[in-house]
Amino acid sequence: MAVNLPPKQKTAILLMSLPPEASAQIFKELPPDEVKSITAEISKLPQISPETREQVIQEFLNKGGGDMVLDAPRPAFSGLPGQLGHSGFGGTGLGQPPQMGSFTQTAIASGSSNRPLDFLRRVEPKQLLQLIRKEHPQTIAVVLSYIQPNQAAAILNDLTPQVQTEVSRRLAELHPINSETLSELEKVLETRLHEAIENGGQYQSSDGKEALIEILDYTEKGTEEQVLIGLSNTKPNLYKNLKTKLCDFEDLNNIDDASLQQVLRLTDFRDLVLALKGADRNLSERIYRFLSPDVARALRDDVDSLGQVSWDQIKQAQQQIRNILRGLVQLSKIKFK
Repeated sequence: MAVNLPPKQKTAILLMSLPPEASAQIFKELPPDEVKSITAEISKLPQISPETREQVIQEFLNKGGGDMVLDAPRPAFSGLPGQLGHSGFGGTGLGQPPQMGSFTQTAIASGSSNRPLDFLRRVEPKQLLQLIRKEHPQTIAVVLSYIQPNQAAAILNDLTPQVQTEVSRRLAELHPINSETLSELEKVLETRLHEAIENGGQYQSSDGKEALIEILDYTEKGTEEQVLIGLSNTKPNLYKNLKTKLCDFEDLNNIDDASLQQVLRLTDFRDLVLALKGADRNLSERIYRFLSPDVARALRDDVDSLGQVSWDQIKQAQQQIRNILRGLVQLSKIKFK
């Protein structure tokens, strides 16, 4: 039975139910006017029940789009059924979130040992993936290094190929993590696990603005700018809210010293070298001044000796650091000057 909702709202629910990288790919196939219209609709979605979400997805798959703004023949939809099968529901069946049984609750109730992140070793891989799938590859690598090898292998299998490669590289190059960072990560993941249990195992966010921000993280900069320009004319308050959270790499110049320290602490050294190769001189000098003399000298030498690198490599490294900054902004850990 068709869901009795406006076509644009159903389209927004469908895209919100996909992995953000899949939604970002679909946005590339849409005309600018449709992108602006759909992103505005996503940002104002009310709470969506799992039942409604499942009905919308089934309607799209059964009717090839039905009365939605999207239509099935678009190139981006060629693999959509498979994408929907892994859209944040752990692959346990379309629209059926993984159930949080006594096994997962025991992971919290039994407490942790002295080993960091020990409680995660008793969480099923599908459930654990939903806890960390939005994290930066460096954070995922840290988590995989502390859990059981069979858990880590299962999680790695379910990541997209690009994220698999990035997480694997960072895992192989991982250095010891300081206890403060591990303690903070442990608190965040324990809180998420508690919330997941209280919500019946539903990890997928139903907050429209949060979903839109995550989707835009995966889009090209041109698409993001296009969306923001459109919203600035039609929804100025929403535009201001999103603009604050969708900070860019260059915004490292606009945050205070304590905030910059947090970003650098979570940044992979290789990403920093590549990012500074194409960075504004004022930003580069601020980062050099912020580091200890020995580290700054080593970093400067690595940047100077890097040689020819493609702009795509530089842009990717800057986006990795940008995503760390955006994640900390979402956690209210960043203060702007």
